[in-house]
Amino acid sequence: MKFKLFCFFGCFVFLIGVKVTDANEKEVWKDLLANKSNCVTWLSLTMKIDVSAGGRSLPSQEQKLEALGTVIAKDGLTVLSLTSIDPKSKIMSRLRTSSASVQVNYTEVLILKPDGTEIPAKVLLKDEDLDLAFVLPIDTKNSSFPVFCSVSSNPTNLDVLDEVVTMSKLGKNLYRQSTLRKGWVNALISKPRKYLVIENSSPGNPVFDREGDWLGVAVYKMERGQPSSLVTLPAEDILEIAQQVRSRIK
Repeated sequence: MKFKLFCFFGCFVFLIGVKVTDANEKEVWKDLLANKSNCVTWLSLTMKIDVSAGGRSLPSQEQKLEALGTVIAKDGLTVLSLTSIDPKSKIMSRLRTSSASVQVNYTEVLILKPDGTEIPAKVLLKDEDLDLAFVLPIDTKNSSFPVFCSVSSNPTNLDVLDEVVTMSKLGKNLYRQSTLRKGWVNALISKPRKYLVIENSSPGNPVFDREGDWLGVAVYKMERGQPSSLVTLPAEDILEIAQQVRSRIK
């Protein structure tokens, strides 16, 4: 009888602990959505696309699209999944010839702020290997982005099956409302490059852990110039590349 009571009490304490943990995570994530949602932004890009194949040049085409990015600095430096703003890989897969050439030149880049302001910007870097693109406002002195993603000074250790959230925004038809999607860690890849395999994430969106700390941004793992699996590139790697980008433009 005593053993049964002990088991019952142990299970009761465990369930209470789980409920408290879940409640704490929910409050952290609700606070994250309320205070950090503007670190995700829509961008509008207009581009000119030139394609040549088999010694022939096709007529130039103009394309306009919108994509989500993650703001990582106060001056508005934003990181995106290159695949979401550059149709090169899609065009190359249709042409099916290694001799083809696709040139994408951006004629207009705008960062769309929540108040409706359109901030003229430029594409600083396109990294096809890591599926990264960096965009910066043209006038950084008069462009302020007080909400941005930064790395925690005391990060928590992440493990497989840990719950996380991906922050995003809905499209124009749904008033660009901010969203959070709960997911979990499926795998931790350490070599040859660190990646997190996160369930329920989207390209260009930031991922946060149960403490509300920024983990990274979802991008595609590229294989032979084509997107394969969706992964999350760690925040530290993104900031390191961003620093290299800044050093080139000084």
